[in-house]
Amino acid sequence: MPKIGKKEGETLEFKREWTDRALQDLAAFANSKGGTLLLGVRDDSEVVGVDTSDQEIQRIANIIAGQLGITPSVSALDVEGRQVLQIRVEPSAGLVSFGGRYLCRVGTTNRDFRPDELARHLLERSGRSWDALPSEWTLKEIDREALDRFARLAHSRLPQLDPSSVEQTLHNLQLLEDGRLKNAGVLLFGKEPQRLFPLAQVRIGIFREAEILDSHDFRGTLWEQLDRAMERFRQVLKVRFDIRVEESSLEGLQRKETWEYPLEALREAVVNALIHRDYTYPADIQIRLEKDRLEVWSPGELPSPLTPKALYGPHSSVLRNPFIAQVLYFAGVIERWGTGTTRIVLLCREQGLPEPKFANWQGGVRVIFLKDPYTLERLRTLGLNERQIKIVTFLRSTQRASLGELHRLFPGVSAKTVQRDLQSLVQKGLLNAIGEKKGRRYALV
Repeated sequence: MPKIGKKEGETLEFKREWTDRALQDLAAFANSKGGTLLLGVRDDSEVVGVDTSDQEIQRIANIIAGQLGITPSVSALDVEGRQVLQIRVEPSAGLVSFGGRYLCRVGTTNRDFRPDELARHLLERSGRSWDALPSEWTLKEIDREALDRFARLAHSRLPQLDPSSVEQTLHNLQLLEDGRLKNAGVLLFGKEPQRLFPLAQVRIGIFREAEILDSHDFRGTLWEQLDRAMERFRQVLKVRFDIRVEESSLEGLQRKETWEYPLEALREAVVNALIHRDYTYPADIQIRLEKDRLEVWSPGELPSPLTPKALYGPHSSVLRNPFIAQVLYFAGVIERWGTGTTRIVLLCREQGLPEPKFANWQGGVRVIFLKDPYTLERLRTLGLNERQIKIVTFLRSTQRASLGELHRLFPGVSAKTVQRDLQSLVQKGLLNAIGEKKGRRYALV
């Protein structure tokens, strides 16, 4: 018995004969990437053949059109003398239901859309964004203080804005539809938006491995969530003060604050999460402070065509919530769309930190900030002596150095002693030894 040289998968299904079960597969294909159903083929790929007469093709096409409302491509194939019906459907512009169910294709199986997935797909196919949908709230729910604050922030870009005229202001910002606030308007200017969207909040937790040491939920408008998240960072993150003398006077003394992670980079990450998160996803923005890292996770993976790798350089701006982004742009919270992640990378580099990591993870986007691996505290926990700590500190500002250059840091100490320090640092995985003998240079890993 001949076999089809393919296996069932995300876009291919075999059926021995026509049954209503085939309609489920076709509906799932139409709601996903499209696909092909082969009639007359068993699950093990063996071809048994079916009726491929014009009457049968027309009968099946009519059933599909009548039951699913889509027009398939139905054709006959000859596989080593046996007849197979090939039924192909393209991705549908609208969701296709069968028996009151909305199915999607996952691997070789069909499953029902989860409520949040269904909401997202309906939005995508409608051509509207979630933040543009009208809510059930009216102008009575407006927080005047939030609107006044926005007017002050947006004065340079919207100098004619008059917050005393609430309805006209919201109309001009396209946040009002038939007297109802759009979802973006609720989050930006509503009184306690979580009464309508309970998970539209930021959660910050402090962890030590699996143990939760502290957790806070920050609610309110998007402005309040951003402010409270930044305030929390200042409460729990360590800061180092560097005193610099610009001139020989009291006024010439300047204090520079250096936080464990650049606060401006953290602010960009939180702003990105508030703007780009998928508000149909049943989760809040989650920020984890670990011993060696800080993670910001936002619901909703990167929309196509963006990839995590693209975020490290110039990239197009794909706005999941364009009305929220527009208002934050007018307020100067964001400067240009599509530059937030590159600014995060630059700020970490300028502080001598490892590059942050961007990834699609567990249904959302995760940004991982890594702590400075060369802090005095960490170097001492690794058992380094004071000379080795000084070597590492020197190499942080100098890309490479020879034994001779490093030896000059320690008058009165023999070159052999410094060489032993360097060998130990290489063995501990902190330094790389590059080159041979006299041409050898040392650099941080």
